[in-house]
Amino acid sequence: MHSRIFSYIITFPFEQLGWGLRKLSLHSTACNISAILFYILICLTPCLLFLYLKKRKKLLKSDFFLPVLSIMLFAVIYYMINPGLLKSSVPGTGKILLGSTFYSVFFGYVILRILEECSLADTERLKLWLRTLLGAVIFLFFYAILTEGFENLSLSFQNLKEAAGNEDINLTTSYVFLILQCITNIIPYVLAVFILFTSIRSLNELLLDRYSDASAAAMEKLASLCTKSLIIAVVSGMIFNILQLLFHQSLRQINMVVSIPIYSIAFVLAVLLTTKYIRENQKLKRDNDLFI
Repeated sequence: MHSRIFSYIITFPFEQLGWGLRKLSLHSTACNISAILFYILICLTPCLLFLYLKKRKKLLKSDFFLPVLSIMLFAVIYYMINPGLLKSSVPGTGKILLGSTFYSVFFGYVILRILEECSLADTERLKLWLRTLLGAVIFLFFYAILTEGFENLSLSFQNLKEAAGNEDINLTTSYVFLILQCITNIIPYVLAVFILFTSIRSLNELLLDRYSDASAAAMEKLASLCTKSLIIAVVSGMIFNILQLLFHQSLRQINMVVSIPIYSIAFVLAVLLTTKYIRENQKLKRDNDLFI
């Protein structure tokens, strides 16, 4: 199921475009010419964007990847139109390989351009970019929660039932622990969403006045939330593993996970350091104001 979804996503919309252009070209001579023109126009779209940016004098160094994307589109869509010409040593991976290669270059270009724009942007522009990025991350966390809570859990239930077969075994405890595992996996994502919302509010206060009590209080609230979230995530994993150990004789499926949240720890330390830095700056500013 996961492989089918991944295959559909990674080949969209190239496979559909290839199928449509192939059908159109086989209809008549006029339709064949139209299909060729559509094919060329679609593939030249990145180059046209390159020329547009150049004309508007908004061209950046990263935009030189746009002609590369055009060349790749010519190859990707051509093989999607003629899948019989696409041969791979691993059957069924040709289209996925094409889509993956294109998207790796495409998203690489997008990331490089965003970084280049951010390096040239003013404070307000950076604020907009950061809000957009945090919003996208929140969306991804919600997607992860839904995937873990519905798709992965139902798949785990199905695998457990298939593993038990026709044996007359009580699977209630195993089902309960699969639900507990799902909750344990979801907790970090839920906490991360709260952290990101708090981060956005803290960012607004900092940009408004980084020396104000409100900005310092917002950062302290964020630091406290990050610390508590990390504790909750770590402790929930510990409790789940201990419960599995206690009930292991009643379980048909055991998932022991030992995780070391290095990135989370680094993020918490960074927030704590930033909070202390803001407080110290605030104190220095007040001392200077009194001295003046």
